[in-house]
Amino acid sequence: MPETSRPHPEQGEFREYKVPRIETPRRVDHYLVAQCVPFSRSRVHKLMEEGLVLVNGQMVSPSHKVRMGDTIQLLIPPPRQQMDLPQKMDLQILYEDEVVLVLNKPAGLVVHPAPGHPNGTLVNGLLAHFGQNNESPVSDLAELAFEAKETDLEEKAPPAEGDDGEAPGKLARAGLVHRLDQDTSGVMVIGKTEHAVNNLMVQFRDRIVSKRYLALVSGIPKKRRGEIDAPLGRSSHDRKMFAVREDGKQSTTRYRVITSYRENCALVDITLLTGRTHQIRVHFKHIGHPLLGDKVYAGKNAGSPERYPRQMLHAAKLTFLHPETGVELAFEAPLPDDFSRALARLTPLEHSGTPQ
Repeated sequence: MPETSRPHPEQGEFREYKVPRIETPRRVDHYLVAQCVPFSRSRVHKLMEEGLVLVNGQMVSPSHKVRMGDTIQLLIPPPRQQMDLPQKMDLQILYEDEVVLVLNKPAGLVVHPAPGHPNGTLVNGLLAHFGQNNESPVSDLAELAFEAKETDLEEKAPPAEGDDGEAPGKLARAGLVHRLDQDTSGVMVIGKTEHAVNNLMVQFRDRIVSKRYLALVSGIPKKRRGEIDAPLGRSSHDRKMFAVREDGKQSTTRYRVITSYRENCALVDITLLTGRTHQIRVHFKHIGHPLLGDKVYAGKNAGSPERYPRQMLHAAKLTFLHPETGVELAFEAPLPDDFSRALARLTPLEHSGTPQ
């Protein structure tokens, strides 16, 4: 949204505000909520994260102070059409009871409906799996996925941190408490009752949930074990990407090199202590070892598309407490075929463990 642009109506409603005389500078999020828009501060923060709020033509943080004469530009996305499209698909269910469902998401499957992916998502598959029982929160998945009301579920429930990204607020009460990127495979847990969803959200927030990944990275890290502690935020150059930023959210990733290969790459065991969007992908790019196959962050280091058709990242293990019994449950997803084939083509230099 460049400073001089006027978006097409299909992109949303464009608003521009000129800050009048004010006694003292004010945070831009406070100013917008108090003077300009009937939105919650949480909604304003979400718009800012998506690059839809500019001050004097620049992306800024919510804490940025506006002064007399500043120009604030805002693009409000249009309401999305409500849809209800159960679509039968072969879900790889690892476990299911009356409270939770655990599945192995294949690479290529989008988790929830979004622009460009209105159907054919995990949400649509869950709708078909659970049926149209209006008493089940999962029955509202598709409707919630396309909802664009002014109220935000983030304000009503604890924020849910996910594996590759944070759970979308409008989906949280419908069963999804975390998500994986489209091209990331592996374990996910779904809440089937409101209590289960809220309980799991708290577990993610309080870092009770343990999330373990396997990744193939370009190059061989000098440290066989390490911790990457670098704050993440939306890129100022491309709002679809994320980057290490001083004003970003605190983000921590631990890793252990399992096997180094003659082809100058390594299999890495990863544990997330936080769950920011694209966290693993951005953190490993930050230390100079982007994921093989990552078309967005790896650039020329992505490797051959024939060998690495997608980012080589797999959510291998998920551990959490059962929302009703409190018993610790751990689920593992086997490596998918494309990941196994990629490993089979490599020549190990040394072994410090094996994928488990």
